[in-house]
Amino acid sequence: MVLLLASAPAWATPAKQSTTTPHPGITEELWADPAIPAVIHLIRVDLTSAEIAVYATKEQDKGITTTEYAQRIGAQVAINGDAFALATYTPRGLAVGGMAPWSNTADDATSAVFHMNRSGERTYATIEAPESVLAAADLPDGTEGAVSGRPLLVRNGVVTTQFDCNDPVTLACQRAPRSAVGVSSTGNTLYLAVVDGWQSTSLGMTDAELASFIEARGAFMAMALDSGSSSTMVVDDAVVSSPSDGVERTVANHIGVKYGALPKGELYGLICKHSVVGCGTDSSRWIVGATVTLDDGRTDTSGTDASYDFTNVTLRLACVTVKKTGYLTKKQCRQVDQPGQLNYNSVAMFEGTDALDAGVTDATGPDIDAASSGDGGGDAGTGHTGPGGGCCDAGRDGTGSCVILAVLSAWFLRRRRGTTDSGQ
Repeated sequence: MVLLLASAPAWATPAKQSTTTPHPGITEELWADPAIPAVIHLIRVDLTSAEIAVYATKEQDKGITTTEYAQRIGAQVAINGDAFALATYTPRGLAVGGMAPWSNTADDATSAVFHMNRSGERTYATIEAPESVLAAADLPDGTEGAVSGRPLLVRNGVVTTQFDCNDPVTLACQRAPRSAVGVSSTGNTLYLAVVDGWQSTSLGMTDAELASFIEARGAFMAMALDSGSSSTMVVDDAVVSSPSDGVERTVANHIGVKYGALPKGELYGLICKHSVVGCGTDSSRWIVGATVTLDDGRTDTSGTDASYDFTNVTLRLACVTVKKTGYLTKKQCRQVDQPGQLNYNSVAMFEGTDALDAGVTDATGPDIDAASSGDGGGDAGTGHTGPGGGCCDAGRDGTGSCVILAVLSAWFLRRRRGTTDSGQ
């Protein structure tokens, strides 16, 4: 294996040519390095924005251009994803889209993995180093998508100094069109970069050059995406980069950024003593006056029918924390995956007093029935070790009749209560 040592870059300092803000929280920059020459397109995304969400391609949408992907999901920004097998459009690394892993994809020790999820009306994004070989089940609960790539360009704020010059996929030591994704040290900024290449006005960059460029812009972790003729950036349905073939290439997967009218659902549930099973028709177990706090800071109080209701919740793993004097505080999460519809998350509470250093008795994973259309209503599981007890008490079967009863109970009271609660 031949390695390129990149500790002493010899190219000129890239100069910013222009900056625009096509949407609040999304900044588009054009850079140029005349010494190469190279033209670099850079997007900065504010991941703390409640109006911005990040997506990755579903398997059913593989094999389309970056423009087609952006149009299909209504994204304002899109970039090509992982290298892939041309015959099948199968990404070389692990791929997840629409919260579902792709078939026949897996992580390995050569690929880094970019994954994202939404919580509390903001986006969280992470890049995992190649040695952290992940299965889809290892990703955090609520992961919307994952896109792999190689090589790792920036690790913990330090530019990678060695690249495999003989890798036929990455062409790491040749100047070529390139794509990359990065995340800031705070996790608040996402970077998407495309370098034009194999053209007289822009020869492209090596991986070492791109690594230095994106680190200098603020990336703490960064990885390369598929390069060469695949490299494409789309902003507001226009290809802003210059694909080396003169036209867009169809690729396996993509990363998309949406601003504005994000799909939303409604999170609704009952607050019940001991169990949610049959609670809708058993008023003796209703807990009235409990404070329910959604992870975006909104609060509601369980009404006389023991219900709470939050509207306009973006599709994500949404968590509520429930407090009531005389009861142990309960935190419970639910995947909001039904846009424009009710997503049930009934909560069972038990008598007691919180420990001084406590306050949340459950972890933040989904309940056992989080993937169904019904109301799981049970203890939350951990983020990586699987779900908890489901809608029944811990250790019992959380499926079957208890789920059906919980759904019917919540639906019955939901119809009685209507949708006019305050605090939404």
